[in-house]
Amino acid sequence: MILQVSAQMFLVILVGWLARRRGYLTAESTAALGRLVIDVTFPALIFTQVLKTMNQSLLLQQWYVPLLGAAYILAGQLVGSALAPWLAPKLQRPTVIFLVAMTNWTFLPLPICQALFGDAGTQAVLLMNIGAQTLLWTLCIWRLGRHAAERPKTMTLLLNPGLLATAASVLLVLADAPVTPWARAAGPADGLTLAARVLFDALGVVASLTVPLSMLVTGGQLAGALARGLRLSRPLWGVLIGRLLLTPVLLTAGLLAARHAGVVLAPVPLHVACLIAGMPAAVSCGAFCERFGGDTDLATQVVFTSTLVGLATLPVLELALHAVGV
Repeated sequence: MILQVSAQMFLVILVGWLARRRGYLTAESTAALGRLVIDVTFPALIFTQVLKTMNQSLLLQQWYVPLLGAAYILAGQLVGSALAPWLAPKLQRPTVIFLVAMTNWTFLPLPICQALFGDAGTQAVLLMNIGAQTLLWTLCIWRLGRHAAERPKTMTLLLNPGLLATAASVLLVLADAPVTPWARAAGPADGLTLAARVLFDALGVVASLTVPLSMLVTGGQLAGALARGLRLSRPLWGVLIGRLLLTPVLLTAGLLAARHAGVVLAPVPLHVACLIAGMPAAVSCGAFCERFGGDTDLATQVVFTSTLVGLATLPVLELALHAVGV
């Protein structure tokens, strides 16, 4: 499963690379597509996923699972903060921290955890997405842009589409609002409900563009980085070590210590959180770095190489988790 999904990612990234080489994508159009992903398709994906897959009872019963999503982002932030001064000059350090923290928490984990744990694995991934999204749109982006020429303002971050989509969808589910049944295509459909479903389905089509567009943008950015001279730098190797090795070790050790201290954690969410902590960098990293003042070339290289190296490290991580009783 890991090989299959990673191969799909490589092929679509390759299409983006070829499109940039042939002139179908330019630096300007690649940047515009990245902004479209961040401001439109990504928020649409968050909103539709939560309303389709969550309900009030599930959120109340497994309230702590979104905190596990925040935990693997925080673990990456801590590892990145420790490594950055040793790996990169001052202006590049926020990018290093961001890339170590930005694991691929949806596209790769969903089919893998579905295969491992069935519906329980899928629910765990999507619940953790809530915590991860919240930290992405607050702490992660704030730290990424703190040395940028045009540093994002606090209110701009708090009112960005991604965070608003996360908050709105969670509040609708917790309030058991009347919109949630038609989001899941449940119940009778009168004229108003049918119109609402059509609008929601249209939003779902927009949401479905997120992953392919992110990979096309990554391919286009990779072509630009290659044209400027791609090299295996110290920051690149350091981010790979932090993202694929140190972050899952830190999170797993912390969660095992919490369990030993008496904190009750269900086995499936515990395993899923530790597995996601060791995933390759998210395919949207390049788009975020370009938008918020990070090092786009380094981000693109990290996405590409971490996905490649992850083919070897993820099976080892899965075996290690079983060995330590996670």
